[in-house]
Amino acid sequence: MEPLSSDELAVWHACKALGTLVARRVIADITAGTGLSGADYGVVYRLDDHGGSMRQQDLTVSMQLTKGAMSHQLTRMTARGLVRREKTPAGTDVVLTEQGRGMLERARPVHAAAVREHLSDRLSPQQRTTLLEIAALLTAD
Repeated sequence: MEPLSSDELAVWHACKALGTLVARRVIADITAGTGLSGADYGVVYRLDDHGGSMRQQDLTVSMQLTKGAMSHQLTRMTARGLVRREKTPAGTDVVLTEQGRGMLERARPVHAAAVREHLSDRLSPQQRTTLLEIAALLTAD
């Protein structure tokens, strides 16, 4: 197989940088504004999006973490009062606490401002549409 062309390499590097750099900047703004890490925000956001609780196994898959990493994440968040774990016959549910919901409400406007600053506002409407089309194409399989 032939090595990647310079054009293919440039596209690959741009793709990696786009995802990594924008996410890093958004997470840094959330952390600076609220004290939540990127993983903290991901957990509280998903729990709220699912009515305030999720099976721990489903949350782990959704966050794309290992069981061990999710367990450590939830232990830290439980100690801070953001979530609690409830044993059920079917497994363990992770529940968003009032404190966790309050932190999410503080983080939402920070997240929105950061996404706009580091992504949306830098693109024209046509560029946003094109980016969505490219993302759909590349994530279709």
